[in-house]
Amino acid sequence: MTVYRISRKLLYGMILLFVSSLFFSYSYTVKDGSGSSAAVCAVMTVFLLYNLVSMLISRVSVENGEINQRNMMGTKSIKMSELEEIGIVNLRWRVILILSDPHKFVFISSMYGDFEEFTNMLKENVPDSVKPSLDKLTHKVITRKKMFLFGLMAAGSVFYIASGLYNLLYR
Repeated sequence: MTVYRISRKLLYGMILLFVSSLFFSYSYTVKDGSGSSAAVCAVMTVFLLYNLVSMLISRVSVENGEINQRNMMGTKSIKMSELEEIGIVNLRWRVILILSDPHKFVFISSMYGDFEEFTNMLKENVPDSVKPSLDKLTHKVITRKKMFLFGLMAAGSVFYIASGLYNLLYR
């Protein structure tokens, strides 16, 4: 059985983003103290905590020709031999594979650490009718998307830390 988990770099980036948002929320709440700012900070922190927990729980495993996806909403399984369509959604910071058979579908994100290895394994094991869909995914595309997402997390963390320091020092 092969198990794919969220990339460690992205996981560490999300941890840094969550911790820096806690620092920002603390600095803003201490200096401002109004209920509306505390509510906005709480919603932001809960959203980032949800994303962090989701990243920790998410995994994809491949065993005996079956892809099993586990996330916060439950577990889905799909057989590679029954795949009828593979859709690719290119977003700004990630690629999403939509694998579907006649009854179910799963979404596999490029946020997984060995996503390129996963796509290569798919190219070897899926029916010939759906293989051409995977040709759009190259090493360059996958790497660029991951780096953009990591850069976005780093920029958000720098923003939270800088804003938190500003709130504590100058407000």
